[in-house]
Amino acid sequence: MGDNNSCILTATGDLMFYGAMAEHMREKDDMLWGFRPVSEALVQGDLLFGNFETAISIKQQNEPDAPGKYFSPPGICKALKEFGYDVVNLANNHIYDFGAEGVETTINELTEAGLPFFGIGRTADEAAKPAIVRSRSGMTVGFLGYTTANNALDKKHSYVACFPGLERVSTDIRSLKGQVDIVVVSCHTGAQYNPYPAPETREIAQRAVESGASLFLGHHPHVPQGYERIGDGLAVYSLGDFVAPVHTEETRKTFFIRITIAGKIVQGQEIVPCYITDDCQTVLADDELRGKIAGHIEKLSKQIFDGESDELHFKTASGRFFSQYLTSWIKELRYGGVRVLIRKILNLRRYHLQLIYRGILGKLFRVKKR
Repeated sequence: MGDNNSCILTATGDLMFYGAMAEHMREKDDMLWGFRPVSEALVQGDLLFGNFETAISIKQQNEPDAPGKYFSPPGICKALKEFGYDVVNLANNHIYDFGAEGVETTINELTEAGLPFFGIGRTADEAAKPAIVRSRSGMTVGFLGYTTANNALDKKHSYVACFPGLERVSTDIRSLKGQVDIVVVSCHTGAQYNPYPAPETREIAQRAVESGASLFLGHHPHVPQGYERIGDGLAVYSLGDFVAPVHTEETRKTFFIRITIAGKIVQGQEIVPCYITDDCQTVLADDELRGKIAGHIEKLSKQIFDGESDELHFKTASGRFFSQYLTSWIKELRYGGVRVLIRKILNLRRYHLQLIYRGILGKLFRVKKR
């Protein structure tokens, strides 16, 4: 535990209680089934953060443009609070899967459980309001949440998240940092299953720390990415899945991180490798696997430090463009209709244009080689 001038913040990745995870929770009659093997290790610090990836829904009537339909069971917020979570992020691409009903049910359950949250609101300004939490060491920590996910940013929705424009992030941090001891930015961005952070993600993190944030915590890729020291702060680009159904072998290998902050300065970090089992329990990795996961994250971090990761990101993303990204976009278009296509076109950014260009160029090159 930290003293009254320091804080040990523990951060976990995506918390997703649907599918096989929900089935195991029902069979075991245990809302915290997925956490049991790591419970003691997780609550050793002064404050515990996680990304609450799936909305709670009673009606379970999904939005037309939300083909994923991932929902968490009622009662999970109380269980998370009793377990030891101190704050959760809601700015992500599944918060609006079940429309206003899902958002409101989630907000109401979190409020009733006394579990602070941030990242969603009736407007972008409301979504950008921070959650201010007092750590067990006595320091006040302010959390800001953003997402680049189009389906959470649609202005026609009753609730929206906030896009992490650089000026927006700077303004929000500068407004908050005088009110708290520590500022943490949580950002849902990047490319799914890509182990390298998107260049725009690194740009957001750089601006966040330069503006006064001590920590940048990323999620959305579902797999671990590296971390990077930026001045006195730290960017952890993807925390991966933490308690979730298993998607691939890569998503099984995960971690949580303990970060020691004194004043506003990050003094150090400890990676704690974990593994998600077939029965959806997250366990501490054994000696052999611990070394492999930690070594993988250190290698990814070195590639960021050496300036290699930006190119590796696009190389990986362009290689998967037709097999993964374009296929996903077509699925959303078929499910949600023209509205989805229009929204995607209106929300195209430099990153998307680079991805499309490199994907098509890579495809043509591979065809030519044949």
